[in-house]
Amino acid sequence: MALLRTVTAAALWGSVVSKALVTSVSRTIILDEIPFYLPAEPVLQLPSLINIDTGILPFTVLPPLGRGESIQALRDNWTAVDDVFNDGFLQAVLFQGPLSMLSQSTVSFLHEQDVTILTNNATSSLSVPTLHLPGLDSLAPGPYVLAPDATGKSAVYTPLRLHFDPSQSFFKSAARKSDGSFNVVSASLDTDSSPYIGVPSRIRDLNAKGPLAGVRVSVKDIYYLKGIAASAGNRAFYTTYGIRNVTGPAISRLVDLGAHIVGTTKTVQFANGDRATADWVDYHASFCPRADGNREPSGSSTGAGTSISTLDWLDISIGTDTGGSIRGPASSNGVYGIRPSVGAISLDDVVPLSPIMDTGGYMTRSPKLFSKFGKEWYAETFKTFPSFPKILLMSTDFDGVSRPAMTVYNDFVGKLQQFLGGNASGVSVTRDFSIPSLWNQTSGVGIPVQTFVNETYPTLIAFYQWTNVGKPLFDDYAALNGGRNPHINPQVKFRWEFGESQGLDGYNAELAKRETFENWTMSHFSRVRRVFICTREPTITHALLLGAQWDTRSINAGTYSSRETYFSGSPSIPFGFSSGRASSLARVPEVVVPIGQIPFNSTISGIEEQLPVSISLVASRNCDFMLLDLVDKLADAGIVRDVKTGRTAF
Repeated sequence: MALLRTVTAAALWGSVVSKALVTSVSRTIILDEIPFYLPAEPVLQLPSLINIDTGILPFTVLPPLGRGESIQALRDNWTAVDDVFNDGFLQAVLFQGPLSMLSQSTVSFLHEQDVTILTNNATSSLSVPTLHLPGLDSLAPGPYVLAPDATGKSAVYTPLRLHFDPSQSFFKSAARKSDGSFNVVSASLDTDSSPYIGVPSRIRDLNAKGPLAGVRVSVKDIYYLKGIAASAGNRAFYTTYGIRNVTGPAISRLVDLGAHIVGTTKTVQFANGDRATADWVDYHASFCPRADGNREPSGSSTGAGTSISTLDWLDISIGTDTGGSIRGPASSNGVYGIRPSVGAISLDDVVPLSPIMDTGGYMTRSPKLFSKFGKEWYAETFKTFPSFPKILLMSTDFDGVSRPAMTVYNDFVGKLQQFLGGNASGVSVTRDFSIPSLWNQTSGVGIPVQTFVNETYPTLIAFYQWTNVGKPLFDDYAALNGGRNPHINPQVKFRWEFGESQGLDGYNAELAKRETFENWTMSHFSRVRRVFICTREPTITHALLLGAQWDTRSINAGTYSSRETYFSGSPSIPFGFSSGRASSLARVPEVVVPIGQIPFNSTISGIEEQLPVSISLVASRNCDFMLLDLVDKLADAGIVRDVKTGRTAF
């Protein structure tokens, strides 16, 4: 018989009159040495207390078993797809089909394992222990727990499997309630500061109709969830604004599609720019598992990237990208990531950095899920396309790539070219493509692009976020704390001060420059070099820009930067222009694709490790479905594949 222990009774809420009134109870139980969490809210309340020896009874609702089908085979199938269900939940079973249809092997199994039959009726024709529980017929197949509720009556709960997070990616674990709000999964177990994350059984989603049914999703801690307090990576923000009363439309859409939100992940403060060491002051940066486990994890969707590369029970990590906040972590962690076209999904009720460049994206390990998830989440924004590109433009980013990494890139580009049709069908590869050179030839501005937009990105993010997030926080925090200022991480504070100094006139001037750059990409890229095209006109050939390395949050070309390196000097402003900055200013989609790995000798682990190699694919505005379908078809062709969790991606 399975061993069951109740470890803790947590999260007790009540009101005090003459005595405390307990209104809800949540618990952590250990079943066969595996921890589970029972939420405060049951899925079914029974009219009275059921007398059970242990007080708590794990059980399983089984679907109808046809003749010849066995409970053993169903158990094996479920344990293969679900990390929540185990034999401990077979202490008792409820059959949805008639008991007369059970096979002899199933009846023998029930006798041998001393399984209790739960029935909605008072009697059972089987000579096995029987417990009458009216009302259970409303439950879907899967594992459950019968336990007393806060009033002393018996209730049925859906257990959450508790997983340890060794990467320290999560800020908190969360579970959705029946009213649409979320509450914290307050499990208490031995930990090194990482919360345990509760995940629901996948069994109840096996026959669900939602296109993302059963997909487990983490959310960057700048998206608001009703019933949960967001930190945006800042302790003062967390304590000042507290629990949110609304869930933003981006996350609500995922819930409507059937996805399960399992918690919030760590972010660089206010989704701005920090390095893991020295700059992360309020909270500790999460850990990238690749190679020696101590490389810089990148940001600002830091926990999103490290969680998806570490935790095999997590499917998707939601983040945001303004200047590389998904692309950087995706490449550092060797996973798939997308910065979609601006406007792909609503970012209402999300802490903004620069709405004119902010986008909501995600990361995952599977190219097939990468495509499916995006086409569902962005379904009402983008349209189909007539064909894949016929021109591949390799940026000058590749000039600084190491020879081992270049071997990986050349192999991928060759396969990509062949997949798209080869030279015989007009597919060509142009190397050393330079945006600055094309700008000088065609923009008519008369100023190099590096000079023209040198202050554009830092001004747009710093002025907007200071005005709309920073200054209100200073005012609100002071009002609650005797006129005191909140603590802001040095890098963010320095950027906000720069933005404030630029003023509204400086902000508007850089807005105009950004618009000039975007208009130039839309017109001259298409008509002169036919770059970034995604069109429904089959007479126009379109192209992909391929990138390898850009700015400090680079598309990882098998390079290593240690999180233990401290950087001397003052915080800096992100001036300048790069290939990665082009996507932000032009507001076009860019995807990161892991394509291989190369060795390096770690001074930390003392052995040869493997570093991921990723490539970026850039297309024209609103060509997101073309990029997603391309990744999907490349997976079908075996050119890209699933990546693993842990030290190596492949």
